[in-house]
Amino acid sequence: MAVVVLLCISGSGLTAYGMFWVTSNIVHVDMQYSVELSISGSNRAVSLTARVRHNGNPVGAGIDVDFYYSFNGGDWTYFATEATNRGGVARATYRVNANGAYDFKAIVSST
Repeated sequence: MAVVVLLCISGSGLTAYGMFWVTSNIVHVDMQYSVELSISGSNRAVSLTARVRHNGNPVGAGIDVDFYYSFNGGDWTYFATEATNRGGVARATYRVNANGAYDFKAIVSST
């Protein structure tokens, strides 16, 4: 018997996609994409930098990354898609509309 599951792990600093499968009592993990998200802000603009890796190596240009925010612990809301540059980095800017707590995440959306 084999079980295959697509796994999405996301947090404030990392979103990773991978698959794992179980054959008997052994679990195998095949990590594919990870995103390291850096955030800086000034005035009402938040700059986000997503460094994308594939199996531990930086990706090249043309990988789409979706950017999301959550306001005051609410639902995640999409606000931008940007492609990686030659160094595997995608950048987006979010304009803050109100005072409150913001969380951000970035997810690889196409390869």
